[in-house]
Amino acid sequence: MKRAMIVASLCSVFFFLILCSTNYNEMIRKAETTFYGGNYLEAARSLLPRINEKGKDQLLFMMEAGSMLHAGGDYEKSVNVFTHAAKLAQEIAISISKEAAALLLNETTTNYRGEDHERVLIHMYLGLGRMLLGKNEEARVDFKKVNDLLRELVQIGGGAYKQNKMAKYLTAIAFENTADLERDDNDREFAYVEYKQILALDNRLPLVYQDLQRMASYFGDTDLLAQYRRYNQNFLNSIPKDAGEFVVIFESGKGPIKVSRGPLMSERSMANGVRIAIAGLRGAEAAATAAIMVALNKAENPIPKFQKRENRVSHLEIVVNGNNLGRTYLLEDVEETAVKNLEDQYARIVTKVAAGIVTKVAVSIAAGIAAQKLAEQSRQLKGIAGVVGAIAGAGTGAALISQIKPDLRCWHTLPANFQLGRFFLPPGEHDVEISLVGRAGGVVTTLSRKITIEKGKRNIFDLRTVF
Repeated sequence: MKRAMIVASLCSVFFFLILCSTNYNEMIRKAETTFYGGNYLEAARSLLPRINEKGKDQLLFMMEAGSMLHAGGDYEKSVNVFTHAAKLAQEIAISISKEAAALLLNETTTNYRGEDHERVLIHMYLGLGRMLLGKNEEARVDFKKVNDLLRELVQIGGGAYKQNKMAKYLTAIAFENTADLERDDNDREFAYVEYKQILALDNRLPLVYQDLQRMASYFGDTDLLAQYRRYNQNFLNSIPKDAGEFVVIFESGKGPIKVSRGPLMSERSMANGVRIAIAGLRGAEAAATAAIMVALNKAENPIPKFQKRENRVSHLEIVVNGNNLGRTYLLEDVEETAVKNLEDQYARIVTKVAAGIVTKVAVSIAAGIAAQKLAEQSRQLKGIAGVVGAIAGAGTGAALISQIKPDLRCWHTLPANFQLGRFFLPPGEHDVEISLVGRAGGVVTTLSRKITIEKGKRNIFDLRTVF
């Protein structure tokens, strides 16, 4: 009887968790709709009260509010929010080994710690915000943290993470900014090193050859200059006298969101893992194989997947004073990174998760069967013994199965990718047309701007689209 009561108590706990688990996706929906309607700061204001509330979704609210403020041009507040988010993300981080265990039950009841790419992009936004505020040295620290984190993730989890080209490019620009301000060729050399490393990461990127030509020319590296000029012979000659620079940072489209993979047994590798685990059961759990399979056929796969969303714009074309100067280039593909990394993670832990699920369900069902037998042996219960057993077995089984579900929380307001374009212009005021080029090649829309270029200085323009 005591054992039956314990099982019934566990059942109550599970149902309590279900009732107390607030759906983050529902909570963020109104602010997200406002944001994607183009009202960036209004969306951020609706979330600001939540970022100071302790709770399991606090990091999410911080990340959302931070990117909303950044898109709205309030870089000071954005940096402040992301600074706190970076600290919180570090405090609640857990290891990859603990992650598999956490997936065995409903993770929505736990503190959200951020996916790997999300924690990395907190520092990307910190660096971007500080650069746009003119704090180049601080920005370099944040951009370095981006790639330091990626190296740590490779060492800890074994993921195939690559260095973030956007962070490295912005690091180089920040070095060039301080070199120009302080007339420090050491910083310019650091920028040169960054460009060489970017070339090693992607030798198909036209942008980097132009910057390497500038650096090689400045430092008198004639052999390297000849090598880099093979890809754009006339670039150096096209730079106007006393030029300044127009740097375009483009955050394009909607980043991916998490969705369910569907029923537990509908995915082959998970189903195979479950069958292998069931074959290894012994004793009372093995005797309940049929009941276990019935229960698992009603369960949902606890590991979500990332699904890409709308992203109509391929790149930007920049026309200044009627002359087409070129385009932006994709340096960080957020949606591809998110999808691939979660699939890689799935492959690494699916067998372990399947085994853990089978064990928990088997113990639950076996406990229910034991509770029924115990009740049948009790003279006090007599006719209601079967009812007690049924409640204990079905209750704990159903409650446990209902808790095996994916955690669909994620950073909703990330862009699909980060792009960069660099254009050298003579000093003065210029009329700029920015054409948003669609994936089929046509122009989706065009934005007009007036910009002022100063000799030897950079005018950095940050653009976010949400379609």
